[in-house]
Amino acid sequence: SPSTIPEWVEQMQQELVTLTDTASGVQNLIQYFSVGSNDASQLVANAAGNIENLLANRSRALKTLASAAEDFQMWHRWKNDPELDSNDTEVKKPNRLYPEFKEDEQFRRLISYNTTAVHIPTDIYEGSTIVLNELNWTDALEAVFRKNKEEDPTLLWQVFGSATGLARYFPASPWMDSRKTPNKIDLYDVRRRPWYIQGAASPKDMLILVDASGSVSGLTLKLIHTSVNEMLETLSDDDYVNVVYVSIQGSWQNVVFTHRLFIGRME
Repeated sequence: SPSTIPEWVEQMQQELVTLTDTASGVQNLIQYFSVGSNDASQLVANAAGNIENLLANRSRALKTLASAAEDFQMWHRWKNDPELDSNDTEVKKPNRLYPEFKEDEQFRRLISYNTTAVHIPTDIYEGSTIVLNELNWTDALEAVFRKNKEEDPTLLWQVFGSATGLARYFPASPWMDSRKTPNKIDLYDVRRRPWYIQGAASPKDMLILVDASGSVSGLTLKLIHTSVNEMLETLSDDDYVNVVYVSIQGSWQNVVFTHRLFIGRME
């Protein structure tokens, strides 16, 4: 009868709730949890404190490394015909030692914590006097890398880059994994990395004036364009720039940023 249908619905509902509670064990879980309100200001303060500590540790490690590098370079005695004290580069040569790499879960690649490794750009002769001297004195940075890692186990890569293009990093790892990219060309140069450029140069505002008068044409104009492009390649995210073509009356190269400067490197 129509009067019994609501009773059936109510009974089915109760049985379903009972079945769900029994199958999920929700009543047993409730005793292990409590409901409370969060203090938003306290959560923000805790997060800010954790970030502050993290940045402080990173800054301390960086300052330690920078100070040690300055001291090691100052104490180093320049040799016009130096011998390589360490065996760092990856080119297979019979007089070099090669560390045993193991797959690391944290880095997800082959790693060796027993030594540092060195990367030299392909267009730099690794046997030059400058490079060999830098290989010798930067070898002492390994102890600093290890100490930083011991004081802050969360540190991942530590890298020192020099003006010659030499980069020494810890822990050691094959620069290119031949198993995954056997035919990849190595075009890396530490001097072109944003962090190196930002550390080596101060932020600047630049306004480039290009002579666009009638007397400038042909090869001269092409050389001007090439020079401007090369200048723009040296800028970083902290630099601001714009280009103005000057003839009888100046005109802005980028109409969107008329009378304004825009970020020097927009990737």
